[in-house]
Amino acid sequence: MRIKKGAKVTFHYELRDDKGELLDSTFDTDPVVYIHGEEEIIEGLESFMDGEDPGFTGKTTIQPEQAYGVGRDDLIVVAGPENFDDTVELAEGTVVQTEDPDGQIVNFRITKVSGDKVFLDGNHPLSGKTLNYKVEVVSVE
Repeated sequence: MRIKKGAKVTFHYELRDDKGELLDSTFDTDPVVYIHGEEEIIEGLESFMDGEDPGFTGKTTIQPEQAYGVGRDDLIVVAGPENFDDTVELAEGTVVQTEDPDGQIVNFRITKVSGDKVFLDGNHPLSGKTLNYKVEVVSVE
């Protein structure tokens, strides 16, 4: 069976940045399982595997627009330490959650703490990055 909308796809991937640095891999762990066409994985990767058969292997480069976006300036904010619960570690890399006006949970990553300012980024950590994938389709149901 070929990969098409509604198919249950199981695959392994290796993800590298533009410098060739390994960011993530499933080849030594369990593969990813998703339903094709349900926006469960990034658009560029789903498009790359569309129409392929089990056993397919390939490499692709995905631009930010087809991955996690280019990054939005409105998701970069500065807050004071008083805006955080005492249990939150105010350190670079800490992820904090808040709700947007619609009640949806939004994650912000602390990118810098300087005196009375905490710099936060609500963009996905891979936004703005060109991604290089190697994939292997294990099964299609």
